[in-house]
Amino acid sequence: MSLHINIKRIKNIAAVICITAAFYSCGNKEQQTKIENQEKLFDLPSFFQKEIDSLAALNPDVNKTVKKDENEESKKLKIKDWAVELSSFKAIDLNKPAYAGFVKVDSADSVIQFTFTNPELDLSCVRIQLDQQGQPKMISVEKEVRNTLYKTSEFLVYEKNNFYLVEKNQHVKVMGDNYYKVQGEF
Repeated sequence: MSLHINIKRIKNIAAVICITAAFYSCGNKEQQTKIENQEKLFDLPSFFQKEIDSLAALNPDVNKTVKKDENEESKKLKIKDWAVELSSFKAIDLNKPAYAGFVKVDSADSVIQFTFTNPELDLSCVRIQLDQQGQPKMISVEKEVRNTLYKTSEFLVYEKNNFYLVEKNQHVKVMGDNYYKVQGEF
């Protein structure tokens, strides 16, 4: 009798596992199909890696301004690590699986705009202005992350051979508001 109950229990557990796996695989196939059907969007990480490599080779003088709330400091300097300096830009990847199906693409004149239709995503809008050869000249990014503890809004701008800007507003419950800005001109 005990063997019969154990076999029955094993069959029930196996059935639950199979049903769970079936539901899980259906969800994954749906998401995978969504990702596979998504048109490849502009590869920002590759673009910024090329910019990082180029700036590291050129080693330009940079007029850098850092502002934290009301305190501001400016210096002319050489950037030691462009990968760190532009890491916020390189982290923007329009082709992340989480964005699949939530990106609306519009273009007018020489500007391509990517608008993110799911308000729960961290990206709101990415704009790429192209030069006369169709290459990115200026990129701007609007990000927002919010949860029960804090809200962070970020605005990034990169203009090739000219400047970069990272501006961040943060509201943390109990601690209040913070403002942070880094701007480099070369």
